[in-house]
Amino acid sequence: PISLVLEEDGTAVETEAFFRTLEEGTVVMALSKGQTWAASKTPGYQLSLSRKPPRRIDVACVTFDLYKTHPRDLGCLNIKATLYGTYSLSYDLRCSGAKKVMKEALRWVLFTMQATGHVLLGTSCYMQELLDATEE
Repeated sequence: PISLVLEEDGTAVETEAFFRTLEEGTVVMALSKGQTWAASKTPGYQLSLSRKPPRRIDVACVTFDLYKTHPRDLGCLNIKATLYGTYSLSYDLRCSGAKKVMKEALRWVLFTMQATGHVLLGTSCYMQELLDATEE
């Protein structure tokens, strides 16, 4: 079982009604059994989720966030990496509707088939000329 808390202050998200009142972009943390949210004792923005040694320095933290912006979408993926607790990188990969993805895939298949046909026609014409030249 997991529990949801607000990342900024550790407020427990226990009901769906409370969850729906949260503003868009509110960061929520999922804590597994035994993990607790704790405020930072030093200035800055740090969270303690487990019983890690206090002197341990995290090199990188990578999070993957899967979400949908529309029911017809295949889904979107947000990747966020934090290096040394200071530098943050983020990439948002959006997969639009299945219809658009299928159209693009079919367009590439048709282009590939057309290019293959041109290569085969060119090769067959060249081979025909070679065969005719060897017969004479």
